[in-house]
Amino acid sequence: MTRYGLSKRATDDLYQIFLYGYEQFGVAQAEAYAERLHHVFQLLADSPHMGRAASMIGEGVRRHEHGAHIVLYRPSRDGVSILRIVHNRSMSRLKL
Repeated sequence: MTRYGLSKRATDDLYQIFLYGYEQFGVAQAEAYAERLHHVFQLLADSPHMGRAASMIGEGVRRHEHGAHIVLYRPSRDGVSILRIVHNRSMSRLKL
């Protein structure tokens, strides 16, 4: 099984997504969405080129949409590095 790692910003993004989900929908829903995101991260690690190229964000960066969020990641030799997890409405304000 290949691996994925989360950048500091991706970890912060995931925390904020969980917190918002918890406040809006409750703990069960927030945990379920976070679990689905981790499943997506592993899927991307196993198939790193399934996402679309996002070279306008950075060299080698790819993107994959999941629910209301876009996972930005970069393939590596042993999996992927998750750079950011952003709401699809936030892409125009994105900073890596």
